[in-house]
Amino acid sequence: MSLTKEALQHLEASHKSGTEVLDGEALILGVEFKLADLEQYRAQRRRFRGKFETQGLEAFIDYVGARFDTNAAHKTPIFIDRERMNARCYLDIGYIPEPGHCDHVASLSLPKTPEFLAFHKANSNTYDQQGIVELLEDWGHLMTFENSKGESLEKGKVINAFRKVSIDDLTSIDSEKQEHSSQVGVMSKVTVKNAERLPAVITWRLTPYDGLDERNLDMRVSSLTKSGPSFRLRAMALDAAEQEIAEEFANKIEAELPDLECLLGTFSP
Repeated sequence: MSLTKEALQHLEASHKSGTEVLDGEALILGVEFKLADLEQYRAQRRRFRGKFETQGLEAFIDYVGARFDTNAAHKTPIFIDRERMNARCYLDIGYIPEPGHCDHVASLSLPKTPEFLAFHKANSNTYDQQGIVELLEDWGHLMTFENSKGESLEKGKVINAFRKVSIDDLTSIDSEKQEHSSQVGVMSKVTVKNAERLPAVITWRLTPYDGLDERNLDMRVSSLTKSGPSFRLRAMALDAAEQEIAEEFANKIEAELPDLECLLGTFSP
């Protein structure tokens, strides 16, 4: 039987402290029947709530692994967004017949390492002689070098070659394009001198994200000779490499948390 507004007002008037509802979990107050939650006055919360946010893969795995419901009727899901390298787990999600409140959540947002950021910054960038030398001085400890013949080059000699590279102007009608050369007009070809001492491919050895494996990423080097020597770097098969990195990310979470259900995608409660 439902109570009329007048009956509720009578009850409110007879209980100056308010009318208890929800088994004493709340009070109805005033003539406007505002609901007051009494949880803050109890010794404990009714249920656990909170948001855990981290950029550490191990921290996320440890937190979720220690707190998911081992007695749940169904596996607790983890939603993995491989494109953004994110993962999220609602630890009190429940399941369809008995849904939870989804207010205890753990979130992982995995950032690129400084080395991987540097690789991305260098990709598709053009450097003059000083710029390419500075790049190699800063990040050369991650790099190995090969010339157009596939021969290995020493870092120190590569840096020196970039410092001393010069341009010779030759008059010729030659349509052939070579490594570290480009055509200018019809009668003039500008060629980088001593090109064999310069790398055609730079290989970076780095960890793209903390907690994932090291890998090799190749970068093609080409020469531009307009207005003086300059060098353009281009990552090779970067999309395929990033797809492999995303798969490793998802597989690692699944391997470390085998008792949970890992799903590719996002979820909004």
